Amino acid sequence: MGNGTLIARHVAAGCAVHLVCATRGAAGWHGRPQGRTREELPSIRTGELEHAAQALGLAGVELWDYPDGGVAACDQQEIIGRIREAAERLRPDAVVGWGPDGGYGHPDHIAVGACTDRALAGTGLPHYQMGLDRTAVDAYLRAIEKLGLGAVDMVPVAAERVDAILEPSTEELAIVRRAIECHDSQRNALVDVLLGDDHLLFWMARNSYVRVAGPLPEPATDLLPELRR
Repeated sequence: MGNGTLIARHVAAGCAVHLVCATRGAAGWHGRPQGRTREELPSIRTGELEHAAQALGLAGVELWDYPDGGVAACDQQEIIGRIREAAERLRPDAVVGWGPDGGYGHPDHIAVGACTDRALAGTGLPHYQMGLDRTAVDAYLRAIEKLGLGAVDMVPVAAERVDAILEPSTEELAIVRRAIECHDSQRNALVDVLLGDDHLLFWMARNSYVRVAGPLPEPATDLLPELRR
């Protein structure tokens, strides 16, 4: 959900979008899919990610094997080096990564975001961090309260400013829905509600970003400016 609209829109514009993922999500067992076991989760989530990548039209997926929930305890210099090597190999026009809040405080996201910042420092590569604006955060919190879902483990943090706001079209929202549906192992009550309500899903698929290299004069609302053809 966090980058689905960004990916779908740039793929449709002819951009080759590559994903680098640090873990296989082995710690996130929720008893799904039925009939599978916790020990199978890394392979389950690998397959789910591959199917979601196809739905989104990703040009490539690079999946690493750092421990889910334990990235911050791993060799940070090694991770920085691997991110830098990936950027040199893929030669992207722009890089999008996690911000210092990790989206909703996830420690792996925070660690990978910090490593990405350090890996790209001084390279001159345009670099964006995921960051929800106050409008999106308020809409999310209102939805949680209205739905009566109680405490949730995804509490987003609003960024002070954002430099890109990509609101999904009807077609993009359908692509995002298909990609989310690929991740059966991560389905829960909140995800089920979102998938069944276009208005709520819109807010989860509304992607916004902070430009690390410096703010834009006006927030981009179409493509990231570095990727406009």
